[in-house]
Amino acid sequence: MADAIKEQKKQVAFAKLNNCPTSPRKMRLVADLVRGESVEKALNILKFSQKEASNRLEKLLLSAIANWQAKNEDADVESAELFVQEI
Repeated sequence: MADAIKEQKKQVAFAKLNNCPTSPRKMRLVADLVRGESVEKALNILKFSQKEASNRLEKLLLSAIANWQAKNEDADVESAELFVQEI
């Protein structure tokens, strides 16, 4: 049972954005675009978005990907089929 919980935690990676000077309403506009998308598609959406909040969310998503890679050193990001679950 402990091994199953450990494997579940290994599949989840998160990052937290603190002290962001962007208003929640403006940030929510961009967050709604990428919620539920695959990581590759979300990064493309954020890269080509004109909104200021997209730069901050792109950096946050890259941080979450790096956190996932730290947990799963032997796995590849492209083959893992990661997606944005919650923002």
